[in-house]
Amino acid sequence: MKTGFKFSDSIQLIKNIRTTGTITPSSTRLVNRLLSPIDFSTANCIIELGPGNGCVTRALLARMRRDSTLICLEVNDDFVTALNKFSDPRLHVHRACASTIRTILDSEKIHQVDHVVSSLPLALLTAPMVANILNVVGNNLRDGGKFLQYQYSLKNYHELKPRFSNVKLKFTLGNMPPAFVYECIK
Repeated sequence: MKTGFKFSDSIQLIKNIRTTGTITPSSTRLVNRLLSPIDFSTANCIIELGPGNGCVTRALLARMRRDSTLICLEVNDDFVTALNKFSDPRLHVHRACASTIRTILDSEKIHQVDHVVSSLPLALLTAPMVANILNVVGNNLRDGGKFLQYQYSLKNYHELKPRFSNVKLKFTLGNMPPAFVYECIK
C-alpha cells in the first residue's frame, strides 16, 4: 500500500493548516510506524481522529478484519466529503470534534474502542482542548487499548504520561517533516 504524494493534497493541507497541522500528507513510513502497535486480528473498533485526506484511513482499512469498524471524526467539510467517497461498509465518517467521541459511540451502539489513532495537531490546540480530548480518549478505550498519536514536536508528551499506564515514544525521519509517534497504553 502506498500513500503517495499529490500536489492537490498539499494545497488542501496548506489551506487548512490550523486544523491539519501539516503541509504534506503522512508518508508510508510514518503510517506504518503509527499503526505497527495494533493487533488487527483482535481489533473490533478503531477510532481515527483527524483523518484529513485519508492516507491513514486507507492503511487502517487495508489491515482491518472484514467485521471490524472504523469510526472517523473530522471537522473539515472538504475532508469529510472525500472520506465519504471511500466505498467501505466498515467506515463510519462523522463531521465531529474529537471531544464528542462518547456521543458518536452511543449513536453507533459501541461501549468501548480497542484503539484510537490520531493525526490531530495537538500542539496547535489550546491546553484545555487537549486535556479534554485526552480525557475523552482515555475514558472510551478498553483496558489495554492504545492511543496512537503522531506529532512534529514533544510539546504534549508530559500530558500523556499521567493519563496512560505506559507511554512509548518513537521517532521517524522517513516523513516530511520528521515526526514523533506516541504509543499510549491504557
